Amino acid sequence: MIRPSIECWLVRPTGSGADILLLHAPEVPDKHPALWQPVSGGIEPGEDTRTACCREVAEEAGLAIEAAALVCVIDQITIHARPGLTLDKTVFASIAPPGEIRIDQREHDGHRWVEIAGVAGHLHWDSHRATWSRVAPAIATMLAAPPGP
Repeated sequence: MIRPSIECWLVRPTGSGADILLLHAPEVPDKHPALWQPVSGGIEPGEDTRTACCREVAEEAGLAIEAAALVCVIDQITIHARPGLTLDKTVFASIAPPGEIRIDQREHDGHRWVEIAGVAGHLHWDSHRATWSRVAPAIATMLAAPPGP
């Protein structure tokens, strides 16, 4: 089965750099161990990738993000998640909108803002490390850009 999905790396600038939001997913026996991951999820029928991303950020992190704030880093990457499941994923990054993180307790049991240098060490899946290696330079470019009007 091929499932269209999104991944969104939320960035919070700090005085000395930036932190990335990671969500903690508890162990699901016979599927995966407990792990840290960015906001991610499926695309529902009738949604485009940006709409799906905004919905997933709201559902998983409790933040309202505008589609215009999303930077598409990877338009499509195919990931073989496990036997029988392949993801066609679009990967976004964005400066996190203001607000308190409110995780969806049905999917996650915690969250953490991680310094950019420590993100890769928190990731379990090779696919997340692979997308992170492409997202990190895009985030550096976003942070170096002068603020908009």
